[in-house]
Amino acid sequence: MSLHADLASLVSSLDQMLERIESAAEAVKDTSDSELLVDFYEVERNLKMANRRLNRALAAREL
Repeated sequence: MSLHADLASLVSSLDQMLERIESAAEAVKDTSDSELLVDFYEVERNLKMANRRLNRALAAREL
């Protein structure tokens, strides 16, 4: 598998993880478990940063 294909696959996987963590956060949002919600938001923030970095790496490989 090429590096480009690997990066594209990772971006896709991160997109799926983001959707799942956002759904989990939404499910917890109206409960008393605020500590878990904070953890979900932190994970979401880090996944978004990783996704941006991988997208930049992918774009650089396309040049």
